[in-house]
Amino acid sequence: MFSTIILGAGKSTRMKANKSKLLFDIAGKPIITHIIESVKQAGCRDIICVVNRDSRELVQLLKDHKTTITFQKNSNGTAGAALAGSKIITNNSRKLLILCGDAPFITTKSIKSMIRKISSADACVGTVELESPKGYGRIIRSGNKISEIVEERDTTIEQRLIREVNTGVISIKNSVFKKHITEIKNNNAKKEYYLTDIIKILIDKDYKVNTNKFIDDLEVTGVNSKVDLVNLEKKYLLRKAERLLENGTLVRDPSKTEIRGDLKVKSNVEIDINCVFEDSVSIGDNTKIGHNCYFNRCKIGSNVHIKPNTIIFGSTIGNRCIVGPYARIRPGSILKNEVHVGNFVEVKNSSIGERTKVNHLSYIGDAKLGSDINIGAGTITCNYDGDKKHKTSIESNSFIGSGTRLVAPVKIAKGSYIAAGSTVTKDTPGGGSLTIARSKQVSIPKWRDRHIKGKK
Repeated sequence: MFSTIILGAGKSTRMKANKSKLLFDIAGKPIITHIIESVKQAGCRDIICVVNRDSRELVQLLKDHKTTITFQKNSNGTAGAALAGSKIITNNSRKLLILCGDAPFITTKSIKSMIRKISSADACVGTVELESPKGYGRIIRSGNKISEIVEERDTTIEQRLIREVNTGVISIKNSVFKKHITEIKNNNAKKEYYLTDIIKILIDKDYKVNTNKFIDDLEVTGVNSKVDLVNLEKKYLLRKAERLLENGTLVRDPSKTEIRGDLKVKSNVEIDINCVFEDSVSIGDNTKIGHNCYFNRCKIGSNVHIKPNTIIFGSTIGNRCIVGPYARIRPGSILKNEVHVGNFVEVKNSSIGERTKVNHLSYIGDAKLGSDINIGAGTITCNYDGDKKHKTSIESNSFIGSGTRLVAPVKIAKGSYIAAGSTVTKDTPGGGSLTIARSKQVSIPKWRDRHIKGKK
């Protein structure tokens, strides 16, 4: 069992925004959400986030994630923030993990590694080697052992050449932390209480301090500005797309593919350029995704062809379907096997049965469609009366002519035929019957001449 303190009380001044930097989205989620989810997946149930009192929106988000919140009264450094967090630990956690709130991509694997390291030591410092270590505290070693951490403002010329830096990630035995945290002084250039100084205190008192070197610097890269935000996201998304390509998915251009959530892909899948995947998305075998498509919280079956410029959100697409181009499948929709949805079709909160075709320029909303139905171009289910949404039912083996308006609530019985251009307001009998609901066609002779004359 361990507790986690997330340091998030910074003012975020370099973001030049009126909200905490931890609230900015990166790869589809707020920065702080990434961290909380990784910590929870590592098995931690006691998460404390230290924030400042100006971050009302941040406080609400943390409450939504059932995270304990405390405030840093004085902006006097990371040690003060960590101390504020430790004071409200209520369980019997023997181990403590301290994370920076602005480094979103730490993995569950690394968190577990940091906790394991203090099974045989009193504390552990997360480190990483950087090509350009500017701005980071340097790891000072005596032989192979860490001797102290020196913030860049306080380094000598020789120390600035060191490439191994502090990540801000520390794991420590809770009893050791509480015993020595108040011994930290502010004898430094910024007159702040640095959490990292506890490492020197422990070493001088002969405590055992380990290090845990992160291989991937993405895990510990922090966001301090919008430039940092954009660059880090770009690097992270590229890494995910390249990993997908390495695992066998044909990603036409990893630099133009954005996997902002959890994407599960089976074999022989092709993804064209400029596609975005958010939240949770799964794609079955032998499926082809055209360019400029957007997917969010959806499941795509096998042998599916999603044509270019299609949006699928909160829906399920069955096997052997063809969708698009320029289709929009909205939340609550289910397309069963072998459904064909044509170009510029919108489907919302509807179920479409097997082998049914919904042709171009149609709108299907709050409807249940059976199998083997042909929906002609420009068909509209008129589901909203200005007050309530109503259901449309179209049973199997029906034919709906082009330009038809189905005014819900209405039931199109099995085997119905609807003449093109009809406005249907009543249930149909089905059984091969033809329903025609058109106004009488009238031609007025010499109407134009009279119309022009009336204008003079």
